[in-house]
Amino acid sequence: MSDFDAAIVGAGVVGLAAAYALARRGQNVVVLEREALIGAGVSSRNSEVVHAGLYYPTGSLKARLCVQGRRALYAFAAAHGVAYEQCGKLVVATSESEIPALETIAKQAEINGVEGVRAISGDQARAIEPGLNAAAALDVAVSGLVDSARLYVRAARRDRSPWRRDRLQRPVRGPKATPRASWCGWAMPTARASPRAGW
Repeated sequence: MSDFDAAIVGAGVVGLAAAYALARRGQNVVVLEREALIGAGVSSRNSEVVHAGLYYPTGSLKARLCVQGRRALYAFAAAHGVAYEQCGKLVVATSESEIPALETIAKQAEINGVEGVRAISGDQARAIEPGLNAAAALDVAVSGLVDSARLYVRAARRDRSPWRRDRLQRPVRGPKATPRASWCGWAMPTARASPRAGW
């Protein structure tokens, strides 16, 4: 029999989000992390930019997940007291010759389902940001910033998410499939223990 329904390796933004989602579905989850803090690996170098989803190819997984993920991220941040700012951004054509490329980006944004994108003149762009050299621009209202460190903490909070155990400073030394008559799953050997998980 397994110790946990699922084991997540890595307490960065992806691992914490996966653990949060599984736990909300009633799974007993363990998170194993080699660092001493959550979000201290690759996630610590996050730019904290919330992307709108303008550029991804039509029908691609990136296009769909960026738009859905942005909406979910803002909702999670608002519900859990994570600081964020939906400040928007400008995509700028610095010359008349770049305006067709800007129009292509606007069309792709529309295809991808990105809301809040509007074409503005160079004068309108300079009214927002006076230092710009702009022939035209796209005002993308849904781009923003999020406090990533707070996001990780909120995703990991015991009173907000039902998953109960995280193991810090526990690098996994190679998961091992362990099919047995009474139990089939994975052993997750670390320096201190080998918790077992169904998946």
